[in-house]
Amino acid sequence: MTGKHASPGAENAGPEDRDIAGSERNPIPHLDGNAVAGPLWEVFRIDIIAAIGRCKHCGAVRAFGEAKVYADAPGIVVRCSSCEGVLLRLVETPTQFWLDVSGLSYLQIDREG
Repeated sequence: MTGKHASPGAENAGPEDRDIAGSERNPIPHLDGNAVAGPLWEVFRIDIIAAIGRCKHCGAVRAFGEAKVYADAPGIVVRCSSCEGVLLRLVETPTQFWLDVSGLSYLQIDREG
């Protein structure tokens, strides 16, 4: 969008989450998928770290524990270890959880612990 009503920098907008993805020269430190085990236990009441998920962005199929977790934010962002696409976002407030799993085509959870 351009013109007098456009947001500053809107004409140079890039990928949806470029500002949080870091760059080769300035990577954002991340953890592995195990770092999100506790918060996701609060939501699902099951351990999903061994669950198999498919990335909606690149099609990679991997164990959830292999994902990259960025926890230094108001919420938790989980990214695909193959393409850096956002798989999951989790924000916790005093009264609610906000969960976005739109980056996953599916999550296969084994019923046997």
